Parts: sequence; C-alpha cells; structure tokens
Amino acid sequence: MALRLSLWFAGLFTVGFSAIFALLYFTLARELEARDSEALQVRLAQYASLYSTGGLDGLRARVSEDSQLPNVRTLFIQMVGTNRSVVWGKLPADWIDQDVKRVVVPNGFGSWNVQNVYTLRVPRDQQQDFAIVQRVMPDGVLMQLGRTTDSRQVLLAPLRNTFLWVGSAVMVVGFGAGTVAAFRATRPLRGVVETARRIIADGDLEARVPPPRRADDIAELVGLFNTVLDKNAGLLRAMREALDNVAHDLRTPLTRLRGSAELALQASADPAAAGEALGDCVEQADEVLRLLRALMEISEAEAGMLKLEKTPCDLGAIARGATELYPEVAEARRQQLTFEAAGAVPVSADATRLRQAVANLIDNALKYTPPGGQVTVGARIEAGAAVLEVRDTGPGVPAADQPRIWERLYRGDQSRSQRGLGLGLSLVRAIVEAHGGKAEVRNAPEGGAIFTLRLPLAG
Repeated sequence: MALRLSLWFAGLFTVGFSAIFALLYFTLARELEARDSEALQVRLAQYASLYSTGGLDGLRARVSEDSQLPNVRTLFIQMVGTNRSVVWGKLPADWIDQDVKRVVVPNGFGSWNVQNVYTLRVPRDQQQDFAIVQRVMPDGVLMQLGRTTDSRQVLLAPLRNTFLWVGSAVMVVGFGAGTVAAFRATRPLRGVVETARRIIADGDLEARVPPPRRADDIAELVGLFNTVLDKNAGLLRAMREALDNVAHDLRTPLTRLRGSAELALQASADPAAAGEALGDCVEQADEVLRLLRALMEISEAEAGMLKLEKTPCDLGAIARGATELYPEVAEARRQQLTFEAAGAVPVSADATRLRQAVANLIDNALKYTPPGGQVTVGARIEAGAAVLEVRDTGPGVPAADQPRIWERLYRGDQSRSQRGLGLGLSLVRAIVEAHGGKAEVRNAPEGGAIFTLRLPLAG
C-alpha cells in the first residue's frame, strides 16, 4: 500500500510540475512572438501612413533615410501590386548569400564577363526564424514587412534542457519523499493489520494497536479500532459470565424437573404423588421458559429489534395498574404499598411493555423490603420529562453494585439468598431504553433504594 501511495504521489507531483512548466514555456514563447509582431506592426503603421500621404516615392525616401538605423537596416520591405508583381522592395543584405558558382554574361561590347550569382536564403540557418506582417493599402497594393528573429526553439532550448534535468531530479526526490511519507503515514494502518492478524491467528483478545504520536484522522481511526476491540472483549466477557449464570440458573430447575419426571414415571408411585410431581415439572418448565423468554426480550431490546406498539397513554395510569397487581403480596408480607400521582403524565409508549417494567420494579422493591416496610410508587412531570419512581425502605443498593444491577443475571451480595432469575432489572432497563428513556438507581438519605425511570414526554 505504501509503495502504491508513493507512486501516486510521485506521479501527481510530476504531472503538476510538468503542467506548470508547460504553462510557463508556452507563455514565454507567446510573449516572444508577440514582442516581435508588435515591433513590426508599429513600423508597418508608420510606413503605411507615409505611403498614404507621400506615395511610393515618399516611402522610398523615408526608408533610405532610416536605412542607417539598426532596426531598419535588417528590415525586409516589399510592395506587391494587384497583379501579384513586386512594385518595389528592399532586401536586407544579411538575407543574401553569394553563391560559389560563376556565370558568364555578355557585356554589350562583344566580350563576356564573369558575374557572381546571388541566392536568397531565409532563414539563413536554424538559429533564426522569419517574421512578417502585412497590410493592404487603399490603392490595393500589399505592403509587407519582415525580419529575421532569433529562433524561439533555440532560445527556449536551455529552458527545456533545464526542465529535463530538474524534472528528473524532482521525480526522484518526489518518489523518495513520497515513500518516506507514505510509510510513516501508513505505519498505524500496518499496526491495525498486524493486530487483527494476531487476534485471528492466536486468539489474543487483549492485543491493541499502539496509538500514533500525532493526533490526526489515522490516530482517530486507531483509537476507534482499539475502542471496538475493548467493547468486543467486554461483550465476550459478559457473554461468558451470562452463559455461566444461565448454566447455573438452569441447572437447578432442570435437575428438579428430571427428579420430578422420574418420580412420576415410577410404576409403584402413588397417583396423587405422580400428579404432584407432574405439576412440579410444569412449574420448573415454566421457570426455564421465563428465563429464556426474558433473555430473548432483553437481547431484542438491546439490538433495537424489540417490537413496540406505541400509543398515547398516561404513565401514571400505567403505574397505578401495575401497583394494583401487588396488594395481596404486600399484605402477605405485612408491607405497605402506596401509589402517588400529581396528575396526568402523557407519554407515547407501549403500555404493555411499560407495565411490565413497572411491575418488575415493584416486585423487586417488595422482595427486598423487610416486613413492616413501605413501598411507594409515583409518577410526575419533571424538567420536561415523564418520571416514574419506586421507593422502598429496604437496605438500599451498595454503591459498588449500583452500576451493575442492570446487567443480565447479576446478583449482588444482598440478593444471593433471594430466588429469582436475575433478569428483572435488565429487562426494565432494556424496555426503558427502547422507548428512548433512562433507568437510574440511588439510595435515599433516610435509607432504602429509589429506582427512577425517565421517559420522553409526549408532545
């Protein structure tokens, strides 16, 4: 990956450098051409004005006067008539080369003379170019001006050569710098790959990617990757603990179920005893089913798949209905169960699921409240939220256990002697969070625990 990034970096750097050079090269070439053309256009305008006022004779006289000037001495001037014949012209001396050949021509006196032959060579060599401008005069005569200029190809050749050397050096340096930068930039990514391979190959769930020194996007990616690994490790530990707890909780009802079934199958068993054993089998089977059903509901809620049939309802009415399920239980334990409501508490929720959550809280409060104690259920609106509280006068919840009582199958030291699945509070939290709410617990100053459910207020 680093090598590909280096090649891309070098390629893009080379393309960018070449584009800048090409722009400068063609801009310079156009400026040189425009400079030559502009000078000829100025001279052409002067001679055209002179020709229009003084005719060809005036033009000849002016050119003869200007011939001593360096910029005119090398100037080509030609007047072409409408029949395409040359009317008059001036050819610079440096445009004419003397040929080595000689020709013999008559001199008019019966003798012959040897004369040189002149040839026109424009441009003379590769060092010069030919620039010409022209204008049609009012009388139809075409005026042409031209001169030899330094070849732009020759002038720009050093620039091209410099580009080749500098461009090659830039490409090498760019590739080297890109390689170093790519390897440094992808070092954390290689760490991610190596860590993932080690986890897959060795099963080392504690392996983590060393954090980069600089805080950038890659460092954020490494941090998120390590966070995912931490969460996965925590989930795996929770799954192991949950499986251990499920195995422990299922062992007792399944052992009883097997014992009761064996008793009912004994041929010499009393029919009444067999019926009692079968009833116990049904009870133990129901307990196993409740455990499995609760686990499934909690998993669905935590995964966001719990089906909720939300309707406008009153949280106070839901709490009152759940409270009315437990008067006999409270009376049997010599406890006082009361309900308090300050008015309607509108929420948009699944009334059945909320009633289940409130019932679990009430059952839990009654379970840990001693005889003669009191459990109070209340609903109110507070700070723009619907709040339900269940207070008891029991021993409270130790501070170390408060964050963990919502976990699946967790039981604090005070609950070890209590019979139950250890899923009631987990189901409460799952249902409340599925409604977009939050479940909390704290101890009251005067003693006892206060369980609080906060839900979004309808409307």
